[in-house]
Amino acid sequence: MEEVKKIRTACRSCHGGCGVITHVKDGKVIKVEGDPNSPISHGTLCSKGLSIAQLAYHPDRILYPMKRTGAKGEGKWERISWDEALNTIVEKFKKVIDEYGPESIVVGQGTGRDYESHLYRFANLLGTPNVLTAGPKCLT
Repeated sequence: MEEVKKIRTACRSCHGGCGVITHVKDGKVIKVEGDPNSPISHGTLCSKGLSIAQLAYHPDRILYPMKRTGAKGEGKWERISWDEALNTIVEKFKKVIDEYGPESIVVGQGTGRDYESHLYRFANLLGTPNVLTAGPKCLT
């Protein structure tokens, strides 16, 4: 049995980037606490930050692509490959673009994920100018 390692890092549950100390045992996060040396949060964490390990290890967390097999709302799903999932998404994008034009697509992201430049590039490749980022959605 491995001893508990304490690792200083930053919480990325939002764009705040509060300093945290993660407690890791046997390769698994067992606790997250605020880092008192953090100039942002001074050792405090919000409920999102405190519950990040629960989110990461929740038994209902989806870890691979799924495809609905029953009617909408029935809750019937099956695991599919990444190739099938990506091909399905590509076909749906093509269909929407052919029927309604690329401007009918809106690409968006939540807070603090640090991939905004990739999001704009993806939207550009689709041909849509419609991009929503954290500012308009989360900071108003």
